[in-house]
Amino acid sequence: MLFLCSFLLLQTAATPPPADRILQHGKIYTLDPAQPWVEAMAIRDGKIVFVGDHAGALPYRGPATETVALGGKMVMPGIGDSHMHLLEAHHPATGTVILESGQSLVNYIPTIQAQAQNQIGTHWVMGWGFSMFDVLLDEMFFARTPVSVLDSAVPNGPAAIMEETSHAIWVNSAALAAAGIDRHTPDPPGGVIMKNFWTGRPNGILIDAAGELVMDLAMAPNPALDTLNQRALKIGYRHAARNGITMIGEARAFWQRNYLSAYQQAQADGTMTAHTVLSLWAAPGANDTAQIATLTSMYGRNPQELLHTSQIKIYSDGITTMSTAAMLEPYQRLQLAAPDGLNYFDDSRLARYVRELEQIGFDMHIHAIGDRGVRESLDAIEAAQIANPGLPPRRHRITHVEMVEPTDVPRFAQLGVIADFQTSSQWVLEEHQFDLEPLLGHQRLLERWLPLRDIWDSGAHVVLSSDYDVGSLSPFVGMQNALNRGPQSLPTVDAAIRAYTIEPAYLLRLEQQTGSLEVGKDADYLVLDRNLFTIPSQSLGQTKVLQTVLQGNVVWQSPGF
Repeated sequence: MLFLCSFLLLQTAATPPPADRILQHGKIYTLDPAQPWVEAMAIRDGKIVFVGDHAGALPYRGPATETVALGGKMVMPGIGDSHMHLLEAHHPATGTVILESGQSLVNYIPTIQAQAQNQIGTHWVMGWGFSMFDVLLDEMFFARTPVSVLDSAVPNGPAAIMEETSHAIWVNSAALAAAGIDRHTPDPPGGVIMKNFWTGRPNGILIDAAGELVMDLAMAPNPALDTLNQRALKIGYRHAARNGITMIGEARAFWQRNYLSAYQQAQADGTMTAHTVLSLWAAPGANDTAQIATLTSMYGRNPQELLHTSQIKIYSDGITTMSTAAMLEPYQRLQLAAPDGLNYFDDSRLARYVRELEQIGFDMHIHAIGDRGVRESLDAIEAAQIANPGLPPRRHRITHVEMVEPTDVPRFAQLGVIADFQTSSQWVLEEHQFDLEPLLGHQRLLERWLPLRDIWDSGAHVVLSSDYDVGSLSPFVGMQNALNRGPQSLPTVDAAIRAYTIEPAYLLRLEQQTGSLEVGKDADYLVLDRNLFTIPSQSLGQTKVLQTVLQGNVVWQSPGF
């Protein structure tokens, strides 16, 4: 009897339950240091049950097993895009009026009049695309205030048009009135209400957080907008799947505009095709005690679900092109805010949010572009570590990281802060290093601009992301650019892949589930049309995804695959 039992146990061990799918004869890049390249992988119930050679996969084949012959094609883990604006990028209400920058404002009037009638979801006319430099030239040389120009185009209701960087809003008189903004209104935290030099009245341009005052009104929840929110997410997830993205970090979840409920509905109706972590928006004009309490009530992580509300998006500063990024030395020109930029959250408020919310379990997603903004963010995280010594390791990140004073570079690794670079825009390439020279000066840019390699060499966690739709959604464009930045390039294709897979999985606290192809992890993987390791780094951006799989389910497949 003992012999029979032993025989049955051996037989069971030798013949595992059949897999649902076996990939074979491929170039499978696992990111598992123990076996980085394999040729076969078996999947059962959405999990990886085998990775190895073709012969080792054979015992997992059963009568109902789907066998995928890869023919030598490359397979890699699903992509993590940890900083993207999935809902905003595809929202039809905010992009009704589309303008092309580089024109005098008055030339936009016919376009705005023609397209305004197509507005849906809100009684505000909304759009995007002008440039701040168009505004400055108009007012300086033609004495036309932006508000008067937009009043000519939209005389009978409020209008709000986003600048091409989204860090300023062009509004008409009705919008100013709706927001209660007049010549006596002080600048809000993190924002500038631009005023006419001669009259002192608001000129119709609201910079950074000042623009959110009207956007909150224009996008105030209503049933029509709720429906459009859900529609935008469905479109966004389809685009993400097509680009191989199986982990998403929603960079700015405006819970005040019902974005959270839209994501919850996407999970409930099965249209969520990626692990999704929301960065809940911390509004700079809110009462801190009340807002921290509200954010605390929304915290949520459940390993059994795709959706997590476990990060906080908080802005330290603005952006360099508006001269609102917080700098250690003054801007050489423009200076739309203070000479050294502005803070949405100053250092003391930022420190409070980090200190109190990390106790709940939140990871902070801090927007910091200027070198002062980066330093103040690092200081806030360091102060929280001192105040909360008993907490497990945090996974706070600083996103954008465009200007870093050299002595702050090693602090990322020392403090365990993750550096989140957006490299899918052509703006990050070496030839653009001195585009900001009129504002910041040659030497400052030479020493401090986008120190991707310096921070990587320091041993800090580095992730790459898109900031979509500011940059291309394609992660392969992001990898290509990260490998072609001169001295500040990542060193290898492997480093670029890691920065789009296992590193964002770590950032999003998903590394036990996904980010690499290992037994026990979710079957989240891509089939590519080329091997990233056998082509020039300058052509990585041409890579196409043939198939995207999330937890064993095909969520995108090229018609030709």
